[in-house]
Amino acid sequence: MEPSEAAANVKQAQAVVLPLAYLPPLQYFRSMLRHNQVIFDLHEHFHKQFYYNRCNIAGPNGVLKLSIPILHKHKRTAIKDVRISYEHNWQTLHWRSLEAAYRRSPYFEFYEHYFVSIFSDFKPEFLWEWDMKLFEIMNSVFGNAIQYAFTGEYEESYPGALDLREWAAPNVLAKQPATNEKYHQVFEERQGFISNLSIIDLLFCEGPHAKEYLKK
Repeated sequence: MEPSEAAANVKQAQAVVLPLAYLPPLQYFRSMLRHNQVIFDLHEHFHKQFYYNRCNIAGPNGVLKLSIPILHKHKRTAIKDVRISYEHNWQTLHWRSLEAAYRRSPYFEFYEHYFVSIFSDFKPEFLWEWDMKLFEIMNSVFGNAIQYAFTGEYEESYPGALDLREWAAPNVLAKQPATNEKYHQVFEERQGFISNLSIIDLLFCEGPHAKEYLKK
């Protein structure tokens, strides 16, 4: 589905509005699974330090923040127009970080084939394409349980829908209550449980139980 395709005929009372994000935190996916449809807003302005191009995983020394470099933009660049920079080989660095963090996890070897080629061969021009590709992989793992559409233009509000676009800001999302139970993380004995990491942390640690965990 192309971003130019408007979210037509969306039952907004049963929809949640979110921006696309890079392997986003658990609360993102929990909100998606709890609604009949997700509307991805690609027309909001890009903000620095947001989850659009960043994700947090659990490394041996605590939270490890992975960031996708982007090309120069002005302050009013829409998310759909943000381009990725390939000046440095960030994809290899990110994959090596994921391997170092999760090679010992119970389900890394079971799911790594979904991701390894993406981090080596997939080089889209736009950030939204990268985020969307990873979302589609996660959604397929969850049995394509999440129905989605894109915005056709920027809207100030979505009456009747649950507008969670501000959740792309880490400081806003951090204020949301963490309602899920703990699950076993790779480095938990060393640094304790870290809540609301990237969805990939849950997948590699819980595998086929990840979907039910999020729906609790």
